[in-house]
Amino acid sequence: MKTLDSIRCWLRRPTAGQFLRFSTVGVANTFVDFGVYIALTRPFPFWAQHLLTANVISFTIAATSSFLANTFWTFRCGGDGWQKRFPKFFMVAIGGMLLNSAVLGSLTWLGVYDLLAKAVATAIVLTWNFGMQKKWTFKM
Repeated sequence: MKTLDSIRCWLRRPTAGQFLRFSTVGVANTFVDFGVYIALTRPFPFWAQHLLTANVISFTIAATSSFLANTFWTFRCGGDGWQKRFPKFFMVAIGGMLLNSAVLGSLTWLGVYDLLAKAVATAIVLTWNFGMQKKWTFKM
């Protein structure tokens, strides 16, 4: 029962709510990311041989969607100041993409199935993205 009370207390904190919304946006955009990645790499032999390029394309599309959702829902900043936040958001996202690509490339080089490697990379990058977006992009 004490654990349940601790969870309730944590969920009342603004950061907890933001993290849950950020994670929800992240799950939705992970589907976008994976959907675009699979659409590029599975039916087209060219992209299947260029996994990292397909990863950059899918990640960029998902990051754009993420910026919009996080601006208006997660951090509730509205449209004001989006011109200043957008470059910061993408700088953090590019850092996340580079980390994601490094993990994806390393794991596939070690023989890990590419979709599993991409899932592991995505999980690792979640913490980086939330911390940087909250503290730098949205300054909360």
